[in-house]
Amino acid sequence: RLVLADALWYTQDRFKPKFMIDLATLTGAIVVALGHEYAGLFANNDELADRIISAGKTVGEQCWRMPIGEAYDKMMNSDAADMKNAAGREGGSSSAANFLQRFVNEVPWV
Repeated sequence: RLVLADALWYTQDRFKPKFMIDLATLTGAIVVALGHEYAGLFANNDELADRIISAGKTVGEQCWRMPIGEAYDKMMNSDAADMKNAAGREGGSSSAANFLQRFVNEVPWV
């Protein structure tokens, strides 16, 4: 997770992309939530998320958009450090995605 966060930050800072797509197995919690029928999708941009979901349907790979937001972001707060990189079991996939979103800024990301 830390390496991926660094890669996202570096990519947006160095290459100034129009959008970023990362594919990762951040946690096993997404399989608990969705099984093997859908891939979990997290995004900070509705248009990009819709395009990925549509592309998945076209090739028979179903995606289900999962929530990220302030409630999950608060789980990353820490009294001892700038932030935590894991928040615990509850909301594990969403909190992991929210951790990554902290390193994305305004670039559309999924």
